[in-house]
Amino acid sequence: MDNMSSYRELGKTLTDVLRLQYFPLAIRFVKNEGEFPEGIRRPSFFNMKVTMCQGFAMSRRIGWTVGLTVEDMKCVPNLIAYGFAELEDHRALLEAFRVMNYYETEEIAEKAISTMSVLEPGKYAGIAISPLAWTKVEPDLVMVYCNSAQAMRLIQATVYKTGERIATPLSGLGASCLEGVLRTFITKKPGIAIPGAGDRFFGTTQDDEVIFTMPKEMVLDVVNSLTRAGYEKGVRYPVPVSIMEPHVVPEAWIILNDKLKRKIL
Repeated sequence: MDNMSSYRELGKTLTDVLRLQYFPLAIRFVKNEGEFPEGIRRPSFFNMKVTMCQGFAMSRRIGWTVGLTVEDMKCVPNLIAYGFAELEDHRALLEAFRVMNYYETEEIAEKAISTMSVLEPGKYAGIAISPLAWTKVEPDLVMVYCNSAQAMRLIQATVYKTGERIATPLSGLGASCLEGVLRTFITKKPGIAIPGAGDRFFGTTQDDEVIFTMPKEMVLDVVNSLTRAGYEKGVRYPVPVSIMEPHVVPEAWIILNDKLKRKIL
């Protein structure tokens, strides 16, 4: 599927069926600024530098199409992981993690760094972020900020077609940019990410939000499956609640029932 109007329709359906609070996002990697669409908003145009998660927030909360390169960003670890900037000394990343006391020992920090999702320096120059329902770019992947019940439905819609459990290694660091976008971009696999401290501090992400990402190849199947996987049996969002006979009743009810002329319970 490569038709922009089709992606936009899928974005509208995704928003409507899941009743999403924020716009699902189309994410595209670009090799040069010339690939950015007309009308894209660049923080550098406003003499600003932001984090990538702030770019996500601008797009999902306001509805902007946002372009980010090294000229627009100030999150140095993110720039390094995406290959938008290159370290002279790779031990600097280890030093940075140790200064933040993210890991107990240097050996553990080295182990964590070795499993990070990274791109080779210079392969891409930036990313474009656009609300899927009116996207100005054909996405490499789709990113959805949602609550856990909406994420449940997205997972169910994914496995409806694949039968494969979603494997999601988590570290709590660089979650939206590395464990959300970058991991899915590299592996072409869907995933769940728990927003990290940066996304909460800079990107305004709330405590009830999680992130679901899927490669562009899966978007059509996942969105269509949202109204198939258990849907006709009542498994949908909002999740229906049980209004059937209570299985557990208060003790007071039992006391009163015992005094009735004709027992009910």
